Amino acid sequence: MLEFIAEIYLFNDNGGAMVGDGWSGMMPSFNMGDEFIMSRILSDKPLTKEQWHEVIIQLPFGDEDQQVKEKLKNGYEFKLNFGRRILGKGVITCIY
Repeated sequence: MLEFIAEIYLFNDNGGAMVGDGWSGMMPSFNMGDEFIMSRILSDKPLTKEQWHEVIIQLPFGDEDQQVKEKLKNGYEFKLNFGRRILGKGVITCIY
C-alpha cells in the first residue's frame, strides 16, 4: 500500500459526481492525467465541500511499482474522480 498525506479540495459543483460532503473511507479514482487509480481517503474529520482538508490517501501499490512512485512527489497536483466526473483536486504534501 502506498500512503501519503495530501491537501484536498472537493468541488461543490461536481457535475453530479457526489451529493453531499465527503467522508473518511471514500474511494474516488486518483487521476494522474493519463491513468486512473483506485484510492482510499482517510480523515478524522468530515470532508466539507469547498474547503481544503488534510487527509491520508492510500493507493494499492507496493514497493515494486517504481514507475508510479517516481511520479508522486511532494507538490504533485492531482484530481479526484468518480467515473469521468471530477470530484475535487489535491496536492501531495508529504510522501513517505
